[in-house]
Amino acid sequence: MAKKLYPLRNVPDDECEEMRILLREHEIDFHETSSGFFGIGTAAIWVNNEDQHENARELIREYQKQRYTQAHQTYLDQKAAGEQTRFSDLYRKKPGTVVLYLLFALFLIFLMTLPFWL
Repeated sequence: MAKKLYPLRNVPDDECEEMRILLREHEIDFHETSSGFFGIGTAAIWVNNEDQHENARELIREYQKQRYTQAHQTYLDQKAAGEQTRFSDLYRKKPGTVVLYLLFALFLIFLMTLPFWL
């Protein structure tokens, strides 16, 4: 019986593809389900053979550690080079959009706290 290995909700396409390649390289039999047209299904990678499930989980854990390390190093490199995007950069680039989002956030906070004022 198939066993769920990894949920794919909000997972980037490149990460999904790298996980598929990793599982194929290690000859782990798997299949993938999508969330469907309305998005209410379970998008996930499933291992078809329960005996391979623990091995597959360990491969995914190692892959994610490696991916985290690589992403963190990229972030540190960008920060050291001064290429990291800051709030002030966004405001200078699109001041109207930033102000609009801030006003919308304040409006939502106002609506949420309105019952306590009455």
